[in-house]
Amino acid sequence: MDIFEVAYNEDDGFLEARNLGKPVNSKKDDFSFIVDEDSQEGYFASNRDGGKGDDDIYSFKKLELEETPSNINAIAGVVTELVSGDVMPNAMVELLDENNIKLKEMETDENGTFVFEDLDSDTRYVLKTTKDTYYEDIRESATAENDTVNVAVTMRKLHDAIAVENGIKKLKTEMIHFNFDKSFIRKDAAQELDKLVAVMKDSPTMVIKIESHTDSRGDASYNKYLSDKRAKSTRDYMISQGIAPERIESAIGYGEERLLNECNGRIPCTEEQHYLNRRSEFIVVEM
Repeated sequence: MDIFEVAYNEDDGFLEARNLGKPVNSKKDDFSFIVDEDSQEGYFASNRDGGKGDDDIYSFKKLELEETPSNINAIAGVVTELVSGDVMPNAMVELLDENNIKLKEMETDENGTFVFEDLDSDTRYVLKTTKDTYYEDIRESATAENDTVNVAVTMRKLHDAIAVENGIKKLKTEMIHFNFDKSFIRKDAAQELDKLVAVMKDSPTMVIKIESHTDSRGDASYNKYLSDKRAKSTRDYMISQGIAPERIESAIGYGEERLLNECNGRIPCTEEQHYLNRRSEFIVVEM
């Protein structure tokens, strides 16, 4: 609900309606506008933040309107909790460019909403949302020409990352993958490991062990050596991010002993199928 003005004359009738813009209009409901044409004093109602009730009456002495931009390119959204669906106020939302350089940031309001305005049209941006004991949410969005693009952000609690599989507690995350014949921590793997680090910092008594695996290509003994390097590379990264060494009970590579599929070298497999086997997993030993 916004307030608009429209000019009228006897020859042309009503002209084009125009949004009054700020400060009369806000992100909330604004209505019931009335003005004295001679004094330019008047009133309007709004349920904007900072009021004393729900719909409050505001006055003005002189109306000075902001120019409404010819192009309205914006990204707006609402942040909710994944399980309950509740809106999440005071979540920090950052707007980044494609090179991950921060352009703007804002906190969601009491309704969990945010909006970034005055953006370039037809441009890709990255939204990074963070809040307390929740997983960081990163997603891409692109602006449209003279329009507002709406984005729904859902946040997952860090403790929801613990799952039980075949009676074994594991830290549930996207798999930590490696490039073929390599053991270095890739950028995407670092982002996932950062989530696990956050879980362990939130649960200071948690102890884990790391198990790393390879695909079936190459010599079995070399694969075991490579996976062990991957396990220890994963452990070293988590320690570098503040996890005490004694909280990682072991970091062991199992080579190609525990494949997730039938790609054991006897049947043809795609690169994607082999890729699934190059991973690290995290077993919860103590809580």
